[in-house]
Amino acid sequence: MQVENVDRLDADQLREVMALVEAATRVDGVAPLSEQVLLAAQDDLPTGNDTASSTGSPHFLAYDGTHLAGYAHLERGPAAQRGKAGRAGGAATAEVVVDPGHRRQGLGTTLIRVLEEALGVGTLQVWSHGHLDAARVFAARDRYSSVRELWSMRRSLGPDAGPLSAVRLPEGFTSRQFVVGQDEDAWLRVNARAFMDHPEQGQMTRLDLDHRIAQSWFDATGFILVEDIQGTVPVLAASHWTKVVPAEDPQASPTEGEVYVVGVDPAYQGMGLGPAVTVLGLVHLLERGMTEVSLYVDADNTPAIRTYSRLGFRQAAVDVMYSRIVHRPVPR
Repeated sequence: MQVENVDRLDADQLREVMALVEAATRVDGVAPLSEQVLLAAQDDLPTGNDTASSTGSPHFLAYDGTHLAGYAHLERGPAAQRGKAGRAGGAATAEVVVDPGHRRQGLGTTLIRVLEEALGVGTLQVWSHGHLDAARVFAARDRYSSVRELWSMRRSLGPDAGPLSAVRLPEGFTSRQFVVGQDEDAWLRVNARAFMDHPEQGQMTRLDLDHRIAQSWFDATGFILVEDIQGTVPVLAASHWTKVVPAEDPQASPTEGEVYVVGVDPAYQGMGLGPAVTVLGLVHLLERGMTEVSLYVDADNTPAIRTYSRLGFRQAAVDVMYSRIVHRPVPR
């Protein structure tokens, strides 16, 4: 088995990685890589990999002959270093996928060892999407500790789910749609304040935002802003960015929506804007014909989970981040 380390994926490598992701998703029922990693692979989106070790590059490709049997991504920089396990020193976050036909042959372990060697010294944080049995066994064997849980929550938007709550914005507040080319900077400022302690969302840059706006699924009508209009100039107070999830069959109409990002400026918290703007987004998705809606939330974000639970969301799955401090072997 040969492992290559590259800065960027060429067109052939990208096709191989996407085919690998599709194969693993079919077998496991959950995507093995996060949206951020997929965007990085597809669009050359920087992921905070500010550099590096002796290997340095973020993409690791494991080949069995000419067949891509495994892939790993290593992210350094602020988004990784702010993780709970990374406070003692340098940190990196990794995601790994192995071809279902090449599992139980030690390939996953090989990729983790390569990632540890690339990091050298610091904390390696590895996501297990779906918290699969293989990841639990590996973590127990290699003494990786669970340091973070990300819940997937879902609810139906069908008739059986009952009507959505009525939306009541406080007096002096109004809602409108996001305007591309006008609202980016204001939204980024509020997003940074709302997610100040969040290891990924709080680090979003203008380039990150522009890449997402450029995606085929982006729809400004589903990007809802709530403004305080009590002063001379409207002030952005909260937002709900919704997403219509593309159907697996390109010929089929989508049926699932996502609560992509809900944020409230800390200066406006406690006024009920979070639940209100969430419902505004759900109403939009319902009007678009969606019958299911999902979201992701950190398991320790009790206020958000309470809000979503009251709106009918229930836990459907969990992603787990495992972590271990890595040291270079002492030369003999």
